[in-house]
Formats: sequence, structure tokens, C-alpha cells
Amino acid sequence: MGIESEEYKPIKMRKPTVRKAQVNIRPQISAMQRQLLVHTSGSRCSLANCRRELAVGDNAFIGEVAQIESFAERGARYNPETPVESLVSQDNLILLCPTCHRLVDKQPEIYTADWLREAKLKHLKTLEAAIAPEQLFDFKLDEHTEVSLKEAVSIWEKNRHNASEEFWQKLLTKSPAVLSQVFPNSSFQFGSKSYVGGKTLGNKKGNIVDFIYASKHTDNVVMVEIKTPVKNLLGKKYRGNAYSISDELSGGIVQVLNYKEQLLKEYYKLKDDDSSFNAFSPKCVVLVGDLEREMNDPIKIKSLELFRGSLTGVQVITYDELFEKAKDVLALVS
Repeated sequence: MGIESEEYKPIKMRKPTVRKAQVNIRPQISAMQRQLLVHTSGSRCSLANCRRELAVGDNAFIGEVAQIESFAERGARYNPETPVESLVSQDNLILLCPTCHRLVDKQPEIYTADWLREAKLKHLKTLEAAIAPEQLFDFKLDEHTEVSLKEAVSIWEKNRHNASEEFWQKLLTKSPAVLSQVFPNSSFQFGSKSYVGGKTLGNKKGNIVDFIYASKHTDNVVMVEIKTPVKNLLGKKYRGNAYSISDELSGGIVQVLNYKEQLLKEYYKLKDDDSSFNAFSPKCVVLVGDLEREMNDPIKIKSLELFRGSLTGVQVITYDELFEKAKDVLALVS
């Protein structure tokens, strides 16, 4: 009986294996980014063969914000080379209906990242072409009636996701006091969609700048090129501590500098008795983007400010900065 039976040997209990939880931090898409995507996509599915209306009734919305390149390693079109910040940018988001969302994620070999980006671009261009001019503006179209500074601020607050450049051209034309806040000297709107030279012998390829403002005291001009508040200011992250400048911003700067060069070349041809102005090294302004929407990272803020501070002859100002100046003026006078 001194020998323990195999049947009754005590069982040695093993300590349970504790596995370390894998932490998977998913980048967050802000509510403002979602609203912007829905607004710019016209509340419709972005695929050309669908274009389904995603608002059902007054309170239901069936649209889905999809990622062109997936956040997750096993997700559709995952690209390990893409920085996390780029994954939550508007460039990586596309609005789809539930059916199309499942379709593109199940067949990533067909619906590649480039394919989806092209589909989104075509959808946005189609929307812009389809909107009738009278649908774009929610303020008076009477050409003799200006929009007050207070009205302009209200329109901005209701339309800051508007992706139509024509919309902003119209508003700033009808409310010249808004842009005049940018200039330190008293200025007035000298012209909009103004020809500044550059036509060929065949009367083609002329340069048209969005706005020209002139000093009330010296008639010296300032040239203004506008984009929209939904255009990005920055591009992809560069080497961990900086962001590149977006194509839209850099292109706008080159464009307005080109207009300045052309104006100076053809100054004496363009100047006449009916439109007296001076061009003493004209300043240039590019109006683009929305800081509140895009500047969600200290590195982004630093990158933009270092770039803006390095520019000579060109001032870059965002829409929210511009209308904040207008609000300050209204606060003073009230």
C-alpha cells in the first residue's frame, strides 16, 4: 500500500498562461471630417455605376465612410508605407453605400487604391458640373446688392464645407469688405476675374486672376488667388517631424506669382485712362484651406507656419483666419 496507484496520482495543476493583450490603436475620424465628406460627396455613393442617394427621409442616413487604404493590417488595400496621419485625411476617405462598401473591400485586386481615388475625383467633378448656379448661392444674386460683412460671416459659418470655388468667388465679389481685412492699408476691390495679360497672337491662353485689390491712397495693387476651404494645406508626413506642402497650396502660390510676372510685363498695355492702377512690386495672396479642420497635430501646425514664414511676396491665409478677422471687426463696431 506504500506505492501510490497510477489511478490516484495527484494531478499537478499548471499555472494558467497569461497572454499579453495586443493593443491595436485605431486612428479616429473626426465628426467634422465625416460631415465634410458627406457634404462634398453630395450625400451620394461615390461610385459612378451607383450614385445612390444616402439620405433616407429626414432623419435616416445609410452612407458609410470607407477607407481607401485600410487602417488594419489585414484590411483591404493596406499599405504599410502610408503614415497613420494620412489614413485619416480626406484623401483616404470615400463615401459609399453599404453594398458598394462591401463590394470594394471584398475585391481589392479590382478596386485598388488608385481606382477608388480616381472614382472619387470623377464623382466630385460630376457633382460640381451638375449643380446649377442658382443652387449654389443662398444669398441675393442682384448684382447691385452687396453682402454685408455680418451676412458674409453668417454665410461662411453655414457653408464652410462648400467645395465650389465659384461659390466663394461669388461671395467675396459681393462682399469685398471680407478680403479687405487682409491688407494693412485701406483697400478696395479693383476687379474680380481680371485679365492680367499673357494672350497669344491667336487671342488665347490669357491669365485671369481671381481678385485684384488696390490701395485707396496709392492705387498699388494686391493680387488674390482663391481656392476653397476644403482644400488641404499639407500633404504627407515627411521623415517623422515635418509635413510636405499640398499640391493645391504650392500650385496656387506658383499660379499667383505667374500672374504677377505677367502683369509687370504688360503693365503699360493693361493700364489705361479708365482703369488707373499702379504695380509697384504687387503683393500676392493665396486664400485656401481651413485650419480648424486640418491642424490636428502640433507637427502640422509647425510645418505650415515654418513654410508661411519663409515666403516672401506671397501671403497664405486660410478661410477661418479670414472670417475670424471679419468677426473681430464686427465685434469692435458693435
